[in-house]
Amino acid sequence: MVLENIISPEGVRKNPKNMLVLGVLYTIIAIVLAYFIFPSDPSLSIIFLTTIAALPLLIHVLEDETAEEIHYIEKVKDLPLIGKHLDVFLVFAFLFFGFLICFLIVYIFAPASLNNLFFSKQIETIQSILGPTGFFGADINTAATFSAEEGLKIIMLNNFKVLLFSLLFSFLYGAGAIFILSWNASVLAVAMGNFIKTKIADLGALTGLDLFSAYFQAGSLSLLKYMMHGIPELSAYFLGAVAGGIISAAVVRSDYRDSKFYDILLDSVDLIALASLLLIIGALIEVSITPMLMIR
Repeated sequence: MVLENIISPEGVRKNPKNMLVLGVLYTIIAIVLAYFIFPSDPSLSIIFLTTIAALPLLIHVLEDETAEEIHYIEKVKDLPLIGKHLDVFLVFAFLFFGFLICFLIVYIFAPASLNNLFFSKQIETIQSILGPTGFFGADINTAATFSAEEGLKIIMLNNFKVLLFSLLFSFLYGAGAIFILSWNASVLAVAMGNFIKTKIADLGALTGLDLFSAYFQAGSLSLLKYMMHGIPELSAYFLGAVAGGIISAAVVRSDYRDSKFYDILLDSVDLIALASLLLIIGALIEVSITPMLMIR
């Protein structure tokens, strides 16, 4: 209840940037609690505790969004434009980046022994997909094995699977996509952290401003490497979370008995269609533009 009432749903919708701070706070608390409660294997527990902390507030945000959408339909007699959901979209986006920032800082600066506990499942996931290098985009090294077309199919299949789970989790649990987003934030943090650590190690022993400059440069390259295709893909997942959550809130309110429910459903289909388009764009960027950067 304490975490839920730090800020009101109206407050985060008016100023979504507050979710960045909350995302960091939720993650720090989850890491500390998981470490002391599940010291032998806190990896997945961190994700669950982060989700539990964020869930109540986001359910209220989605319920308010659904109520406003119904009022908009009644007043304007038209479907809300996708832009009407921008505030909720930004709430999910800033929360995700709050998760990502905290996970990334911990992964970069925490001792390896702790990282192997906090991120054991994430490290296993990355290695199972990409091998021991632990880099997203490592398929560039095996271009002779996988053609661009095959790579595109694999990426799109995975991305649409994540979108489907975001929709399903939000529909079933109100804002359940937070679990998917929190997990993806932790995996992305490990991938970016590996890249940054490798870059710093390649530069040798550095101190003072030189070390700070090296971290800044490596961090910038990491953002370019992963966010060029990551921004449209992540945006698609946020839209999926919003769409699933709005439908869920409408069902809970019993609005499916009203004709307005079908307007809400159609509006959510628009969000899903836009999310699908963004996933296709992200996959095309990942297989065509990102490899050309040759960022290592």
